[in-house]
Amino acid sequence: MHDTSRSTLRRKYNMDKPRHSLSPTVIAALLLFQAGCGATELGMCAPHTKEEGAPTQNWVECFDQPFSHENITHSVFCLNGGTDKPPVLLLHELTGLSPGTLAYAEELARDFTVYVPLLFGEKGKFSLTKGLSAYWFRGSMEFFPGGEWGIPSRGSLPIVNWLRGVVQQIGERHAQQHIGIIGNCLTGPISLALLNHPRVTAAVVAQPALPLRFWWYTDADHKSLGLSSDDLQYARKSAAQIYGLRFETDCMSNPAKQDTLRAEFGDRYMNGEIPASAYQTEGKPVKAHSTLIGSWKEQGEAGQPSRDARERVREFLLKALSEPAPRG
Repeated sequence: MHDTSRSTLRRKYNMDKPRHSLSPTVIAALLLFQAGCGATELGMCAPHTKEEGAPTQNWVECFDQPFSHENITHSVFCLNGGTDKPPVLLLHELTGLSPGTLAYAEELARDFTVYVPLLFGEKGKFSLTKGLSAYWFRGSMEFFPGGEWGIPSRGSLPIVNWLRGVVQQIGERHAQQHIGIIGNCLTGPISLALLNHPRVTAAVVAQPALPLRFWWYTDADHKSLGLSSDDLQYARKSAAQIYGLRFETDCMSNPAKQDTLRAEFGDRYMNGEIPASAYQTEGKPVKAHSTLIGSWKEQGEAGQPSRDARERVREFLLKALSEPAPRG
């Protein structure tokens, strides 16, 4: 084709116009608008409302620089206040490493040495839209590497392998101490996959929401914990105690997942479900999802169930992490 013909075609089809790429946030919003039951369920069931609380202390890189393991690099923040207190790994929700999450971490830091990884988004920023964008797009290779509907039948998600490296680092810093892990929402079940470390003796599974589906949820999805068979096998072999949390009326963290936890772990599993009577007033339905962070308030009766849940988690971790751990 002659150059003049190419120029004619470009003018005809506007091929010389600059192409503007949509930001991941805009793409996520457009896809949510067009999506089916999965996105609708996320919007209706998980209201991720504005949180209460903000950090008052300086959270810094725990390992002097972002931590790299298995070809993945993320920051891990802590207060660097020493290692005398037992370590707890706190995993953030879909809304990111928000001010409310860091405020909760500071509350935990009264009794524990707290480590908070930044899995996506920005430190100190609350954004469900940016969280969805990061999760579905920038984080796709870490959270959805392949397998059936993004869940590998064997092996582990890349982000799980990276977190295992973090747990190993924590174990080296805290010789002879037990380790506790708190997972929330999409990270809720991931705490179970980290039970392969012999000194992880306590896992909190708060409102587990994996697998997150974009289009629709099957009955199997509602029962699933979003983990591979290998991850579940690690958790079954562990002797760690497991504490589960959800609001009774939360339809994003399906009650069938609690049945799965009970069936998988028997007496090791403690169900801390918050009954509807504790947070519904005059029988009016209340949207509630985030048990420890998003539904907690410093002031006001509305936050009492989450304050109580925080105290139960604190007592659970103190008991489980109190005894000296074996070598490993």
